[in-house]
Amino acid sequence: MICILGDLITDLVVHIQRFPVSAQAIQRVVFLELGPGGATNVAIAAARFGLEVSCLGEAGDDRFGQALIEGLLAEGIATEGILRTASARTPVAIVVVDEQGEPAYLGFRGPLQVSALTEDWRQRICSCEALFADGWADHDGVPQIILAGLKQARQAGVPTFFDPGPGNPEFDQAWHREAAKFATVLLLNESEAERLTGHADPTQAAQALLRLGPALVVIKRGPRGCLICTPDEVVSQEAIPVPVVDTTGAGDSLDAAVIYGYLTGLDGRSLARLANAAGAAKVQKRGTGRNVPTLAEIRSVLQRAGSDPDILLPGRGG
Repeated sequence: MICILGDLITDLVVHIQRFPVSAQAIQRVVFLELGPGGATNVAIAAARFGLEVSCLGEAGDDRFGQALIEGLLAEGIATEGILRTASARTPVAIVVVDEQGEPAYLGFRGPLQVSALTEDWRQRICSCEALFADGWADHDGVPQIILAGLKQARQAGVPTFFDPGPGNPEFDQAWHREAAKFATVLLLNESEAERLTGHADPTQAAQALLRLGPALVVIKRGPRGCLICTPDEVVSQEAIPVPVVDTTGAGDSLDAAVIYGYLTGLDGRSLARLANAAGAAKVQKRGTGRNVPTLAEIRSVLQRAGSDPDILLPGRGG
């Protein structure tokens, strides 16, 4: 079982023709969908790789929490570890995407009540196959929950995957560097790597991050592909050129591919190819959550790029 800890939100995805959106202007919405978002993008993408997945965290006992739970259950993801707190409200991100595929975000914090790792979450983490968490925090207790979860997993010998993401500018992001020390695999983009290390060069940043403790660092470079570094290897893999419809969820899809590839023992080059294919498959689709790519779509991208899906996805069908 792969456990996804925290950042359980609902996304309302709205696709428009163009920015800016001005007061009193009228513009046609070309796509509209409500469903799971945040770290559940990784959960759903991982489940589509055939991994068993469980989400741990808190949601409100409201309509948005219900949409979150229903979307996860439809993907076969375990939700017993999600607390539905009556006094809480589920966080919501309104994701507005223009015709270039670039998003803007409007966030509703959703007051949550749990501020520490629960005993149930602790036990589930100790018995899972891997733990994933990201660096989004909208409440004071979130950094403590994530850090405690990562520490618990490492103590139990469970591989940990951490993606700091851009972080919330309203919070001090210093805890991201602390979390990186407890990550077996650290996943982040170039600007995030520079923020944590001070190095603009991605290879230098990755090497600095390895010295914090991770066994593997993955730097997501968008249209330039990705960089995968271990203490013994540096792999730079070009992106797979595809038409871009919506970039939201591409990094999350890549994260899920890395989780699958790492746990199945792919070498660095193969891992980079699979990661790029997952991102490329996602940017061709609108939306997040249940709109992350299917395994068949990732296989198709791999085939068009000249890679053998059966080597990168051992035992996985369409």
